[in-house]
Amino acid sequence: MKIRCVIITLLMLSVALPVSADPNVVEEIVFEISNIAANSNFDAAAGELTWSNGVFAIVKHSTGQATYRVDVDATWGDFTDLNPGGPTAAASFASGQFDLTFYALMDSGKTTPVASLSGELYPGWTYDESETEEDPSKLDGAAIMCLTAWDLPGFVWAEAIGAKGGITAETSNLFTTLGSIDNYQSDWWSNNTNVRILADESGIPEPATMALLALGAVLLRRKRS
Repeated sequence: MKIRCVIITLLMLSVALPVSADPNVVEEIVFEISNIAANSNFDAAAGELTWSNGVFAIVKHSTGQATYRVDVDATWGDFTDLNPGGPTAAASFASGQFDLTFYALMDSGKTTPVASLSGELYPGWTYDESETEEDPSKLDGAAIMCLTAWDLPGFVWAEAIGAKGGITAETSNLFTTLGSIDNYQSDWWSNNTNVRILADESGIPEPATMALLALGAVLLRRKRS
């Protein structure tokens, strides 16, 4: 089954020319949005993770792709440190919402919005994030989410607004005052986070799976030490 998705990445992808689409005839849309210069920031005292800023967005759909400038604004709260003793970082956020604001490609100052979309955690789900086995300086996150608002002229979302979708994130190049991420007891930030927003939630691991991945990373690290 083809997964329909929105991908938000902090790495620059090749810029494509805009392609128009008639929402009356589009049956399937695949979005791929890429950002550069967006930030991830975790505030330990507030227990909040935020994503902000951005430059370019590449939107892929059923008949081609279109390029915009974009800003990302997301907040994940109601935080729980799943492994406060370390040595592997793992956390859960029980609330969260995100907004994307689109601008014309030629609007370098991002002065006049032309489109937007919003989403939030699906009721009863959490956004879970943990270190990866391959690289302790990288965090993977995932949750079931839904879109709550859609205003992108010429395109339609592949599912009904409010239907289950998914969100995943990969954050690398992490920076903290302590120099490493062993838990969520101190602040950290990154300017390299890849986020995918999917219209199909089937590829999203459940919280129990994320916890097992975090445990596997702990055991692997102890075995190597």
